[in-house]
Amino acid sequence: MDLDQGWSPAVRARAREAGFGSRMLPYRWLRHLEQAGRREPFLAPAHLQALGFILQAPSPGNPDGLPVGMTLTRATRRQPDAWAGLGCAACHTGELRHGGQRIRVDGGQGWLDFTAFERAVIDSLSATAQNPVVFERFADALQTPAGQRESLRAALVERASALEARHRLNASDVAYGPGRLDAFGQIFNTVAVEVLGVPGNRRPPDAPVSYPVLWSAPHLDLVQWNGSAPNAGPGPLIQNVTTALAVYGHARVPSRGPGYASDVDFKQLGRLQDDLYHLTAPAWPEATLGALDSERIARGKPLYDTHCAACHAPIDARDPRRRPRAVLTPLADVGTDPRMVRNFLDADARTGPLQGKRARVVAGAPFGERARSIDLVAHVAIGVALRHPLASVRDTVRGYHRVAKASLDTHPDYYKARPLDGVWASAPYLHNGSVPTLDALLRPAAERPAYFQVGHGEFDPQAVGVATAMAGGWRFDATVPGNLNSGHEYGTTLDEAQRRDLLEYLKSL
Repeated sequence: MDLDQGWSPAVRARAREAGFGSRMLPYRWLRHLEQAGRREPFLAPAHLQALGFILQAPSPGNPDGLPVGMTLTRATRRQPDAWAGLGCAACHTGELRHGGQRIRVDGGQGWLDFTAFERAVIDSLSATAQNPVVFERFADALQTPAGQRESLRAALVERASALEARHRLNASDVAYGPGRLDAFGQIFNTVAVEVLGVPGNRRPPDAPVSYPVLWSAPHLDLVQWNGSAPNAGPGPLIQNVTTALAVYGHARVPSRGPGYASDVDFKQLGRLQDDLYHLTAPAWPEATLGALDSERIARGKPLYDTHCAACHAPIDARDPRRRPRAVLTPLADVGTDPRMVRNFLDADARTGPLQGKRARVVAGAPFGERARSIDLVAHVAIGVALRHPLASVRDTVRGYHRVAKASLDTHPDYYKARPLDGVWASAPYLHNGSVPTLDALLRPAAERPAYFQVGHGEFDPQAVGVATAMAGGWRFDATVPGNLNSGHEYGTTLDEAQRRDLLEYLKSL
């Protein structure tokens, strides 16, 4: 079941299949790859679902019926094979289950277990290369001539080793589980270690955050959980370039000619940015989740105005020209787990081949021996864009929309509060996904569940969020630093009746 979110069926299908140059492994390999230790296809529906993918039927644009967000980068003269990878929709498409029905939410909280997926691909590639029987089946399926089979085996080993190196680079003591990723941590490692070729720059990416919802995000003045990225001008393009690099993309620093060579697909980025600008929040589906109570909503609105609106100002979610502002709350005030913000602020690295280069490639002061990791990321992303000046201008123009002007702090020690349109569909809550329901969020931190299961997709329409009574899924531990469910104690003094009224109002946003 798809909800009305301002996209036509054609745009929805396009967005779910759109890539940006992600190259994880050759697609013809993936089509014939078996699961490690099992004579079952890697692309078997049950296996993909267990990894958190959302299945979809074959279509003209997706004839093989790849799951939502699994993308193809077409063959080029330099890369003669089509490559499989991931696109935005893999992490930013939600699926809620209730009463035997499934509700798809575009731009919503996905449940992809990024780490488990990466591990499964590595294990399957390695098992294929090492097991003679499995390898012969694989080579037969590819119709590989006998004289080329050892080259194929070597290529499998090489690709598995490259992915293993990235997997180890991003190893963390804080398990991510479904629906989370330390995006900044992995982007910092991609640029500071892989792109710059400086192994000592590695930092543990141990501050996982939930995949954020994308509706209204292109309209905000600032994005990212810590409000560190402006949305004006080329901001969206630069952010998407960094994402493309982190999700199995590649850049070469230095490169001959202007800017930096990369695998980023600029043909997709501008269209993707424009599509997301027209995405709207999902309305509560009363036919599936139950009718809203108008009297409770009326009583809940003043409670919202008192306890929530100062940070989460109401907006007209259907206004195509809405220009909401993010509210930035200092760590000391909001009291939530500080690790994501602290990691961002503390991250610096050796500049390696960028020492002496201007911070903004063609402007700014030259880099010294060390620089902030975020400045290195911005430099490489700008350099990648400059390699394709006409495409970058086109994408910037196509993705340009007026947003409120923002004053960007160079020391963002805060978290961002966004408008709460569609908040009912964005569980679990807080930046790190440590609170399963809105009901729990409206209670003191000491009363919130320390453990709960995620990844099963079952929705609780009464508590509004992840159904915590489910036995399946992945066990979230909110007692671990990085996962703490502390802070954000707003509206926590309400009595039970008031809490139910406020929850009903939140459902209606």
